[in-house]
Amino acid sequence: MRWIVVGGGLFGCYAATVLADRGNEVILIEQGSEFLGRASFVNQARLHTGLHYPRSIVTASETLASYRQFRSRFPTAIRDFTQIYAVATHNSKTTPSAFADFAARLGVPTEEVDPHRWFHRGTIARAFRVEEPSFDATTLRALLTDEIRSRSEITVTCGVKVIGGTAGRDRVQITLDSGEVLEASGVVLATYASTNGMRTSLGLEPFPLTFELAEVLTGRVSPDLADLGFTVMDGPFWSLMPFGHSPDVTLTSVGLTPLRRAKGEPRFSCQDERDGCNAMHLADCTSCPVRPPSAVTHQLQQLSLFLKRASSFSPTGSLLTVKAVLASTEVDDARPTLVHKEPDKNVYTVFSGKVSTLFELDRELP
Repeated sequence: MRWIVVGGGLFGCYAATVLADRGNEVILIEQGSEFLGRASFVNQARLHTGLHYPRSIVTASETLASYRQFRSRFPTAIRDFTQIYAVATHNSKTTPSAFADFAARLGVPTEEVDPHRWFHRGTIARAFRVEEPSFDATTLRALLTDEIRSRSEITVTCGVKVIGGTAGRDRVQITLDSGEVLEASGVVLATYASTNGMRTSLGLEPFPLTFELAEVLTGRVSPDLADLGFTVMDGPFWSLMPFGHSPDVTLTSVGLTPLRRAKGEPRFSCQDERDGCNAMHLADCTSCPVRPPSAVTHQLQQLSLFLKRASSFSPTGSLLTVKAVLASTEVDDARPTLVHKEPDKNVYTVFSGKVSTLFELDRELP
């Protein structure tokens, strides 16, 4: 069969290799100039072990099941360091004992440590040393690019946009902005924040998604913090951790990282000031000349409330992208991975915000 995969992020690239492994001809379409250039790169680079989801044991278990497989599949992309999970004394949605019980049920080893070593007194109830590394998106890009380029079954088309198409029971047509029309037996949509735009263009119902224009702060820390990561649970708190293999760290905040929010489609006021950025074709937010003001001042203030050595973090810049979340999961913070097949069409939509669940595609794609 001939398949079209739309989206050259991590999930789109891996979907292309899965389909090729099964003897299919694959056309991989990416609107940017390289793979893993948007949401696959602009994030915390956290390789989840499930501990981030104490209010959704289903998400946590799903994530943990894929974690070891990811380490085995991409060992050179893993950055290990000392990760400290800390439960805040106030305003946490999870109690310290509940988090400890959750980690035990999940089967992830934890070692309790003295929170006063790193945090101001009264801010953290309990702290735990855990295993949770980061991944390096640049390394992943190189690995997947080499693999895809070496596969004769996969044809790569970069720098073009899908502007529409039709999907029938046995045949799919995809129209590109170059005017070319591609035909295939099936299509995989792996476009993350552009999911609803792509689905609508094929005459499919949109998913119930909410969107955030998210800012990931980057910076450097003093040598004594260079191999440490901190994650404060569970609510409107923050995380500071190494950014893959780079010398940088990322600072994010549940409450402050989202600069703008939208429902249904990724529609933000800044798009009115920029041509070519819409729900179907989101432009690069990091380089955008009309990007919203940074929340760096507020993030630094929040960091200083908790971390004794907050002044050791020096911001150097920020990365922006559009993040998508299933609206139905906002209550319990669940982050399921969806591989949705249309009941009467050979169309698969892949949606996930966690790289470690990549291998759901091995089980769900035909």
